[in-house]
Amino acid sequence: MFSIQRKIIRELAEKESCVIVGRCADYILNDRDDVLNVFIHSDMDKRAERIVKLYGETDKSPEKRLKEKDKKRSINYKYCTDRVWGMCQNYDITLNSGNIGIDKCVDIIAELFKSM
Repeated sequence: MFSIQRKIIRELAEKESCVIVGRCADYILNDRDDVLNVFIHSDMDKRAERIVKLYGETDKSPEKRLKEKDKKRSINYKYCTDRVWGMCQNYDITLNSGNIGIDKCVDIIAELFKSM
């Protein structure tokens, strides 16, 4: 599946400007100089509050859901890239959306991309 994902991501990046969330795109496109690799993070409390607001309550606590999802992301990223998910060295910039807000993250990313 990773090879198919990789092929599609590379084709999209060749064809036009795009935003790719996850999918190891930072690794897949690391040979391109027209890519801005961003990692957005936040503390667990703010992340949990946000997913409850967006998706509502479930049988599992939001923290448990997030930890499970993070573990899966980490395992997948390591398997596909042999790198550690979330390490700042893998990205051009990391932003804490819990502190600066999602809208401000968007503004910062847009400004950075314009200057590329």
